[in-house]
Amino acid sequence: MSEARVDIQVDARFQEAFGAARLDQLLLDVAETTLLREKVAGPDRVTVIITDDEALRKLNREFMGYDEPTDVLSFNTAPGAGAVPEAAQDVPGPWPDVAGEESEALGDIAISFERAVAQAEAAGHDLAHELSVLTAHGVLHLLGYDHAGPDERRLMFGKTDEILAVVAEKSGGRASG
Repeated sequence: MSEARVDIQVDARFQEAFGAARLDQLLLDVAETTLLREKVAGPDRVTVIITDDEALRKLNREFMGYDEPTDVLSFNTAPGAGAVPEAAQDVPGPWPDVAGEESEALGDIAISFERAVAQAEAAGHDLAHELSVLTAHGVLHLLGYDHAGPDERRLMFGKTDEILAVVAEKSGGRASG
């Protein structure tokens, strides 16, 4: 497999806080580490979109049937992933028009910056850690992992912990905080 390719897109409202914390490189490292550890072959292009609760609420309603904001959603656009409905026009991001096109795109991950801030505060850790967890979680979903049952949950969250430990070791502890 060629080196993973990850694109981070941040809503203009959050760019200052995101850039000041130098989160772009951290999330690139988390996504690429996840892909390199878990992806055997096939599409490996991932876009991580940092947006707001309202955008996640719209996406959650349209794709999952839940009219509430959520922290992270993953949209697998790789061939064989199944049809992906067209997203709402006013939600930012490179959402797919046609699933299954010949492409190197594995998929897109949307993360609510507002939800990440609230969850980090509630859990007593920093924003960098929360966004790292959400990024790894989103990429693992793109790769087919789920957490519907207890065994799946242990596996997925165990892999998340392993990925964050690898990234923390490479970056001097940044993803583990």
